Amino acid sequence: MAGKSSRGRQKIPIKWIEDKAKRSVAFSKRKSGVLKKVSELSTMCGIDMALILFNESGKAFSYGNPTLNVILDRFLGLDPQRVFNSASRKTIEAQKISCIQEMEAKIMNGEAMLKLEEQRAKTLSLEMTNHAIGKWWEQPIKKMTLHQIQKKIASMEKLKMVFEEQKRFKSNWNSLNLLALTSVNQISHK
Repeated sequence: MAGKSSRGRQKIPIKWIEDKAKRSVAFSKRKSGVLKKVSELSTMCGIDMALILFNESGKAFSYGNPTLNVILDRFLGLDPQRVFNSASRKTIEAQKISCIQEMEAKIMNGEAMLKLEEQRAKTLSLEMTNHAIGKWWEQPIKKMTLHQIQKKIASMEKLKMVFEEQKRFKSNWNSLNLLALTSVNQISHK
Protein backbone atom coordinates (compact mmCIF):
# COMPACT_ATOMS: atom_id res chain seq x y z
CA MET A 1 0.00 0.00 0.00
CA ALA A 2 1.13 3.45 -0.79
CA GLY A 3 1.59 5.99 2.02
CA LYS A 4 -0.70 8.97 2.57
CA SER A 5 -0.10 11.82 0.16
CA SER A 6 -1.42 14.42 2.63
CA ARG A 7 -1.37 14.84 6.38
CA GLY A 8 -5.19 14.70 6.50
CA ARG A 9 -7.24 16.68 8.90
CA GLN A 10 -5.04 18.17 11.61
CA LYS A 11 -6.06 19.69 14.93
CA ILE A 12 -5.30 23.39 14.86
CA PRO A 13 -4.00 24.82 18.11
CA ILE A 14 -6.40 27.39 19.57
CA LYS A 15 -4.26 30.50 20.01
CA TRP A 16 -4.12 34.13 18.83
CA ILE A 17 -3.52 34.36 15.05
CA GLU A 18 -0.90 37.03 14.44
CA ASP A 19 -1.49 37.56 10.68
CA LYS A 20 -4.53 39.81 10.18
CA ALA A 21 -5.45 38.24 6.79
CA LYS A 22 -5.34 34.71 8.24
CA ARG A 23 -7.34 35.90 11.25
CA SER A 24 -10.03 37.34 8.92
CA VAL A 25 -10.19 34.09 6.92
CA ALA A 26 -10.50 32.04 10.11
CA PHE A 27 -13.33 34.28 11.35
CA SER A 28 -15.20 34.00 8.02
CA LYS A 29 -14.90 30.21 7.93
CA ARG A 30 -15.76 29.59 11.57
CA LYS A 31 -18.55 32.20 11.77
CA SER A 32 -20.89 30.20 9.54
CA GLY A 33 -20.18 27.05 11.56
CA VAL A 34 -21.01 28.77 14.84
CA LEU A 35 -24.22 30.27 13.44
CA LYS A 36 -25.20 26.86 12.06
CA LYS A 37 -24.65 25.18 15.44
CA VAL A 38 -26.73 27.85 17.22
CA SER A 39 -29.55 27.42 14.70
CA GLU A 40 -29.44 23.62 15.07
CA LEU A 41 -29.53 23.83 18.87
CA SER A 42 -32.49 26.23 18.75
CA THR A 43 -34.39 23.97 16.34
CA MET A 44 -33.61 20.67 18.04
CA CYS A 45 -34.42 21.85 21.56
CA GLY A 46 -37.19 24.33 20.67
CA ILE A 47 -35.53 27.13 22.57
CA ASP A 48 -35.34 30.85 22.01
CA MET A 49 -31.78 32.11 21.66
CA ALA A 50 -29.68 34.93 20.28
CA LEU A 51 -26.05 35.24 19.22
CA ILE A 52 -24.23 38.40 18.18
CA LEU A 53 -20.72 38.39 16.69
CA PHE A 54 -18.58 41.40 15.77
CA ASN A 55 -15.61 41.11 13.43
CA GLU A 56 -12.43 43.19 13.84
CA SER A 57 -13.80 46.03 11.72
CA GLY A 58 -16.94 46.22 13.88
CA LYS A 59 -19.40 44.59 11.49
CA ALA A 60 -22.13 42.69 13.36
CA PHE A 61 -23.42 39.21 12.56
CA SER A 62 -26.42 37.91 14.46
CA TYR A 63 -28.84 35.05 14.86
CA GLY A 64 -32.06 35.11 16.83
CA ASN A 65 -34.92 32.69 17.21
CA PRO A 66 -37.66 33.94 16.82
CA THR A 67 -35.84 37.24 16.20
CA LEU A 68 -32.93 39.02 17.79
CA ASN A 69 -35.16 41.94 18.88
CA VAL A 70 -37.65 39.66 20.63
CA ILE A 71 -34.86 37.91 22.54
CA LEU A 72 -33.18 41.18 23.55
CA ASP A 73 -36.49 42.72 24.65
CA ARG A 74 -37.23 39.63 26.69
CA PHE A 75 -33.74 39.62 28.22
CA LEU A 76 -33.99 43.30 29.16
CA GLY A 77 -37.58 42.92 30.34
CA LEU A 78 -38.74 45.72 28.03
CA ASP A 79 -41.81 44.04 26.58
CA PRO A 80 -43.31 41.22 28.63
CA GLN A 81 -46.14 40.89 26.08
CA ARG A 82 -43.72 39.18 23.72
CA VAL A 83 -42.94 36.32 26.11
CA PHE A 84 -44.88 33.44 24.56
CA ASN A 85 -44.17 29.80 24.18
CA SER A 86 -43.02 28.60 20.78
CA ALA A 87 -46.42 27.25 19.64
CA SER A 88 -48.37 30.42 20.48
CA ARG A 89 -45.71 32.61 18.88
CA LYS A 90 -45.92 30.56 15.66
CA THR A 91 -49.73 30.86 15.66
CA ILE A 92 -49.53 34.61 16.21
CA GLU A 93 -46.91 34.98 13.46
CA ALA A 94 -49.04 32.95 11.02
CA GLN A 95 -52.10 35.09 11.81
CA LYS A 96 -50.05 38.27 11.41
CA ILE A 97 -48.68 37.14 8.04
CA SER A 98 -52.17 36.16 6.87
CA CYS A 99 -53.60 39.55 7.89
CA ILE A 100 -50.75 41.41 6.22
CA GLN A 101 -51.19 39.47 2.98
CA GLU A 102 -54.94 40.09 3.04
CA MET A 103 -54.43 43.82 3.66
CA GLU A 104 -51.84 44.04 0.88
CA ALA A 105 -54.24 42.34 -1.55
CA LYS A 106 -57.02 44.75 -0.57
CA ILE A 107 -54.70 47.74 -0.98
CA MET A 108 -53.53 46.57 -4.41
CA ASN A 109 -57.14 45.94 -5.50
CA GLY A 110 -58.21 49.36 -4.19
CA GLU A 111 -55.31 51.10 -5.94
CA ALA A 112 -56.16 49.38 -9.23
CA MET A 113 -59.83 50.36 -8.91
CA LEU A 114 -58.88 53.94 -8.01
CA LYS A 115 -56.62 54.16 -11.06
CA LEU A 116 -59.39 52.89 -13.35
CA GLU A 117 -61.90 55.35 -11.86
CA GLU A 118 -59.46 58.23 -12.27
CA GLN A 119 -58.93 57.32 -15.94
CA ARG A 120 -62.68 56.99 -16.42
CA ALA A 121 -63.26 60.39 -14.78
CA LYS A 122 -60.67 62.02 -17.04
CA THR A 123 -62.26 60.45 -20.13
CA LEU A 124 -65.78 61.48 -19.10
CA SER A 125 -64.65 64.99 -18.23
CA LEU A 126 -62.93 65.37 -21.59
CA GLU A 127 -65.91 63.96 -23.48
CA MET A 128 -68.27 66.32 -21.66
CA THR A 129 -65.99 69.25 -22.50
CA ASN A 130 -65.77 68.19 -26.14
CA HIS A 131 -69.52 67.69 -26.34
CA ALA A 132 -70.05 71.18 -24.99
CA ILE A 133 -67.57 72.61 -27.50
CA GLY A 134 -68.93 70.75 -30.46
CA LYS A 135 -68.55 67.51 -32.31
CA TRP A 136 -65.23 66.09 -31.22
CA TRP A 137 -64.98 63.83 -34.27
CA GLU A 138 -64.79 66.90 -36.49
CA GLN A 139 -61.64 68.15 -34.71
CA PRO A 140 -58.21 67.64 -36.24
CA ILE A 141 -56.67 64.35 -35.09
CA LYS A 142 -53.84 66.22 -33.32
CA LYS A 143 -56.40 67.68 -30.90
CA MET A 144 -58.10 64.32 -30.15
CA THR A 145 -57.32 62.06 -27.23
CA LEU A 146 -56.24 58.47 -27.73
CA HIS A 147 -59.71 57.29 -26.69
CA GLN A 148 -61.35 59.61 -29.25
CA ILE A 149 -59.01 58.46 -32.01
CA GLN A 150 -59.75 54.81 -31.18
CA LYS A 151 -63.48 55.59 -31.18
CA LYS A 152 -63.19 57.37 -34.54
CA ILE A 153 -61.24 54.45 -36.05
CA ALA A 154 -63.85 51.96 -34.80
CA SER A 155 -66.67 54.08 -36.27
CA MET A 156 -64.85 54.40 -39.58
CA GLU A 157 -64.27 50.63 -39.71
CA LYS A 158 -68.00 50.02 -39.10
CA LEU A 159 -68.83 52.50 -41.85
CA LYS A 160 -66.36 50.77 -44.18
CA MET A 161 -68.04 47.42 -43.50
CA VAL A 162 -71.45 48.93 -44.31
CA PHE A 163 -70.12 50.32 -47.63
CA GLU A 164 -68.48 46.99 -48.50
CA GLU A 165 -71.73 45.17 -47.74
CA GLN A 166 -73.65 47.59 -49.98
CA LYS A 167 -71.01 47.16 -52.67
CA ARG A 168 -71.38 43.35 -52.50
CA PHE A 169 -75.13 43.70 -52.53
CA LYS A 170 -75.01 45.94 -55.64
CA SER A 171 -72.52 43.60 -57.28
CA ASN A 172 -74.77 40.61 -56.54
CA TRP A 173 -77.80 42.62 -57.67
CA ASN A 174 -76.07 43.58 -60.91
CA SER A 175 -75.06 39.95 -61.45
CA LEU A 176 -78.66 38.85 -60.86
CA ASN A 177 -79.96 41.55 -63.24
CA LEU A 178 -77.41 40.54 -65.85
CA LEU A 179 -78.33 36.88 -65.39
CA ALA A 180 -82.03 37.71 -65.60
CA LEU A 181 -81.50 39.80 -68.77
CA THR A 182 -79.43 37.04 -70.31
CA SER A 183 -82.12 34.49 -69.47
CA VAL A 184 -84.82 36.72 -70.91
CA ASN A 185 -82.79 37.28 -74.08
CA GLN A 186 -82.18 33.56 -74.45
CA ILE A 187 -85.89 32.80 -74.03
CA SER A 188 -86.93 35.48 -76.49
CA HIS A 189 -84.47 34.26 -79.14
CA LYS A 190 -85.84 30.75 -79.05
